[in-house]
Amino acid sequence: MQVTIYFVDKALVLTDEPVAVTDYYRLASSELSIAKVLKIFETTNTIVVLDRTIEAVYERFMSEFKYIEAAGGIVDNERGESLMIFCYNRWGLPKGHVDSGESDEECAVREIAEETGVTGAKIVRFLCNTYHAYGVYGVWELKRTAWFALVAEGMQPKPQVEEDIVEARWCTPAEVEQNLTKSYATIRQVFEIKGRG
Repeated sequence: MQVTIYFVDKALVLTDEPVAVTDYYRLASSELSIAKVLKIFETTNTIVVLDRTIEAVYERFMSEFKYIEAAGGIVDNERGESLMIFCYNRWGLPKGHVDSGESDEECAVREIAEETGVTGAKIVRFLCNTYHAYGVYGVWELKRTAWFALVAEGMQPKPQVEEDIVEARWCTPAEVEQNLTKSYATIRQVFEIKGRG
């Protein structure tokens, strides 16, 4: 098992086997806590916790968070463009919280329609789950986002401004590449996995 949890652009890797990562801080599983991780992230960008019982370590660490589930995706149109949003000074992808009784797939399609105005998106395949942690009013949340590859007709996007989305648009592959330099590590990971086919 290997899980990477992002704290903005810094990565915490929980794994039960060695990873191909250089320049990281090796943290003992017995010392793993939010407070310890935040302290180490003051001086490094990657922390690795290597333990044969990593699933139990992960479960223990999860208990420090409020767990949130979300879903979203990369929507491509018939011209090979990808739908991206601009929010909080970074490029990203439409996604949102899974409602009670809703599947990840249903959530992804709904959130894409709400955040971009692009309706009728069809799921092609599941891509991956990403995990990121953030503090909200003194409570640490861990969000698991299920990502999908989807297709939709290239209708004119309309950003959901009440969610602080200032732009929603179809981007050519070159524009996607440029936008990813002003994005989050999780978004880059999703595009990388989609690119593998």
